Parts: sequence; structure tokens; C-alpha cells
Amino acid sequence: MLSFRKKILLSFLAVFFLQITLIFPFASHSARSMFNNVMEARTSEIIHNIETAPDEVQLIQYLKNQKAIIFFRVSVISNERKILYDSHTKSILGASFSTDYIVNHPEVEEAFDKGVGVHEEWSQILGQKLIYLAKTFDFHGKPYVVRTAFPYQNVSQLIQEFEFGFLVLVSFILLLFSIITWFIIHHLTKPIQKIVQIAKTYQENSVNSIPTIDINNYNPYDEFGKLARTLNSLSGKIQRQINTLTTERNEKEAILESLVEGVIAVDINMVVTYANHSALELLEIKYGDLVGRSLVTFKHQKCYTLLISCQKERKVLTDTLVLGTPDKKVYLDLVAAPKKENAGAILVIEDKSIHNRMLQMRKDFIANASHELKTPLTIIQGFAETLHDIPDLPREMVEEITNKIMRNSHRMSLLIKDLLTLSDTEDHSSMRLEKVDINQIIESCTNLLRDAYPDALVILDLPTDSIIFGINNLLEMTLMNLIENALKYSLAPANVKITVSKTITGITIMIADKGIGIPAADIPHIFERFYTVDKAHSRKLGGSGLGLSIVENVILKHSGKISVASEVGSGTTFTITLPYKPKKATP
Repeated sequence: MLSFRKKILLSFLAVFFLQITLIFPFASHSARSMFNNVMEARTSEIIHNIETAPDEVQLIQYLKNQKAIIFFRVSVISNERKILYDSHTKSILGASFSTDYIVNHPEVEEAFDKGVGVHEEWSQILGQKLIYLAKTFDFHGKPYVVRTAFPYQNVSQLIQEFEFGFLVLVSFILLLFSIITWFIIHHLTKPIQKIVQIAKTYQENSVNSIPTIDINNYNPYDEFGKLARTLNSLSGKIQRQINTLTTERNEKEAILESLVEGVIAVDINMVVTYANHSALELLEIKYGDLVGRSLVTFKHQKCYTLLISCQKERKVLTDTLVLGTPDKKVYLDLVAAPKKENAGAILVIEDKSIHNRMLQMRKDFIANASHELKTPLTIIQGFAETLHDIPDLPREMVEEITNKIMRNSHRMSLLIKDLLTLSDTEDHSSMRLEKVDINQIIESCTNLLRDAYPDALVILDLPTDSIIFGINNLLEMTLMNLIENALKYSLAPANVKITVSKTITGITIMIADKGIGIPAADIPHIFERFYTVDKAHSRKLGGSGLGLSIVENVILKHSGKISVASEVGSGTTFTITLPYKPKKATP
């Protein structure tokens, strides 16, 4: 593709060559006409010198005297068409030459008719082609003709030399014209080149914004100056629009990227044009494996089917997608909406796993609570009906039945109390804190439990100071629960060690026993509600299955952490980490 400058230069050169092509034949013709004019002028000079001769003898004598310096051949023809004189014919023909020879050459006839005649003809006498010019003059009242001749070869050579010189001159002019034209075009198109170069840098992404054309080098009143100002104005408007669109795009992209929901956009051909980070995480796929690719071969065909259907039906459609393993399922809600003007569709993906787990936990909680309450109620109801239906039972049996009713009532009361405590500990709103002495709480708990476990060995390793901010009664209930479990699930005599250590950020409490231990398979579930490792043993000891759930909630309420390490037959160690001051609390 030729550049604008080259096109202009070639156009000028083409016009120049066309002009030379048209002028060259005219120049050649002009050269011949000029030669004819020279011959006519020379002939007129001869006529001027001989027309005053007193007679034909003196005329011929003059021509003979001037033979060496005049034309190649000169003839004089009388009004009777006879040759009075010929500079070459007589010497060639000798005695056969006669002045009575009648001349009827075309140029002579034309001269007698029109005054001047020119003709090219082959001379049989001289054996070469000549150019003849004949011109009439008045000699003593009679029309005579001077006929001059010049070798055609010499004339042709002169014309060729003229044409060669003309071509040399034209070539020089052409070269000079090309150079001057190139510099003129270069000067005129330099502003356009600069404008194109500036635009090209933006097109090739070499700069981030549309460059401004420097108009200081241009005349503000010529076309290039006006063009530069117009382009600068347009560039400014375009740049402002680009900035606005870029800002809007960045804002929208930031909003989409900050969404918890996944968002996927496809075009009319089902090729993914956009996917935010949440969508990639929820579908467990890499960016390069999704964006820019077709959903036809997508592994989750529900997404593809839903997007196709919403575009065909032109309405919002929903569906669900279940991913993950049987142990850890991920529940996703899919919402597909068509774009306007059949430009594709948008797929919104929402993770409902937590919601489903909460529903399941709620269902399990209600079922477990109902089951735990149903058992003692059934026992109470059964014994009550027995007392009602058989009022004459022995006193010993009545006492036994009433004792069982009281124990199950106590069990129900304890369960309801634990449920209320669990509900209270799950409230993570701002709490009013107070200074709590962990050492004092531990010592108080161990003293209360010594009466129930007199043979137990409880070793305390406490620092001199263990003050934190917290809720005293909740922390006391938590530590009491853990210490009592350590004593309860140990073979007599129990052996428990309680260690408290201080760190930069808080304190660490370790409660270690040498009891029966917890199986490895049960450790991940011990903090779940109503979960018991040994249901029969737990029921025998009066446990509700909510104790460790309450413990975990209290620790979390204080921005702490709890972990457990256990081995069957060797014992269990609970480790609690509490900060000096919980987060989101009111002192």
C-alpha cells in the first residue's frame, strides 16, 4: 500500500510524463519547422543579393562566387520553368546538362503558386534524399524561383541531436522537478504524518490516553492548523468519554468482583465474556478455562441448559446445582436472565450451602431436643398413669416410682436450662465486660468438685496473675464443665492437671486428664449439639449432650479458641486460648 506522499509524487510524475509525451512530437515538429525557417531565411538572403543583378549573367556569376559558403545545392529557375543555374547538376551531368530542362518539381510548382514550397525527395543525380525549399522573387518584373536543397541525412541528424538534447534537458528538469516536488510534498504532508504517527501510538497501545497534537508548529489559519485543532478537540471529547466509560466499567467490575454471588456473562454464541472471582471459586474452575470459551462443552451442563432456555423463553429462570463430595456438598442456586436485544445472557450463582446446613442443623436440633425431652416425659407419663390407675400400690413401690419421676423431671429441667444457656451463648452481640480472675475461677471450681470427687488428684499450675476481660459467670460455667468432665470420665481415682500460662495477646488454659479418652473418629463432632461419645454412659451420668456446645460458644463469644487432643485409654487435653480483651465488646 503506497503512502499518501508517494501517491502524490507518482501522480505528479505521471502528469509530467504525459505532458512530455504530448510535447515531444510537437518539439520534433518544431525543430523541423525551425530548420525550414532557417532554410527559407537563408534563401531569402540569397534572393536579396541576386535580385538586384542587372541581368541573368551577373546573377549566375554571383551564385558561382558564393558557391563555397551557401547551401549544399542552389538552383535558379526562370519564369519559363527552365534551369538558369544549378550548383551541382552541371558538374555531374557535364555536356548533357541543358538550361532548356523544364523543372516540374512539386516544391517549384508550389513556390510559383504560393510563393514558398518545401518537399523531401530522393535525388537521382546526387544519389541521396534531399530537402528542397523553393521561393519566388521578382527579377526585372518576372517571377523567378531560387531552389535550395540540403541533405536529408544531415537534417535528420540535426533533428535527432535536438531531440536528444531535448530529452537530456527534460530528464534534468524531471529530476529537479522530482526533488523539488518531493520536498514540497514532504513539507506539506509532514503535519499529516505527525498526526497519523500520534494516532498510531494510541492504536498500538503505546500510550494509555489519546495524545494531543502540538499546534504551535502550524499556522493557525491554514488547513493543517485547523485540522490539528479540530482533532485535538475531538480527542479531548473522546478521551473524556473513554475516561467516563473506563470509570463506569471499573466501578461495575469492582462491584461484581466484590459480590459474594458468582456472575457469568455469555454472548449469543454461548461464549463466556465475563466471570467474576466468586463464580470461579464456586464452580472450582480457572479463569482461562472459562472466560473466552464456549459453554457447549462445560462440565456443569445445568448452567448451559439454563442459559439456553432463558434466551429462548426470554424470561428469568432458576435452578439448583449440587457440587462437592457426599461428605461436603455445595448447594448452588442458579438464576439466568436474558440480555436485551438477544445479546446473550447473565448467570448469577449463589452459594446456599450455609443456609442448607443451617436448615439441616435446625432440623437435627429440633429432632434431638424433642427426642431428649420425649424420653423423660414418656417415663413420667407412664409412672403417673400407674399411680393413677393403681392407687393401692405398696409404699416402697410408690417411693421408687416417685423417685424415678423426680430424677426424670430433674433431667428435663437440666436439659431446658442447658438449652436456654446455649441460646444465650449464641448471642454474639456487644457484651458488657468485667475483670475476671481466671485463677480464682479455677480454684473455686476445683474446691466445689472436691466434695463430689474426694479421691481425685487435681494439680494446679497457675501464674501469679491471670486477669482478663470477660463475663465471669459464663467463663466459670465453661471451666466447671470441662473440669467436671475431666473428673467424670476418668477412672477413680481421677488425675487432672490444670495449667494456665500467659502470652503477649492473652492466656492459655490446658485441662489434661488421664481418663478413658475420646476415639479419633468422634473428636471432630464432640462440639456438636446433643453429640455424645457413649450415649448410655452419658445418660447414666446425667449429661444432656449440650455441654461442649455451650463451652465452644462461650469461648467464641470471648474471641477465643478451643482445641482437643485425645487418645483412647491415655486421656484427653482441652486447650483454651483467650485474649485479654474480646473483640466487639463494651468494657
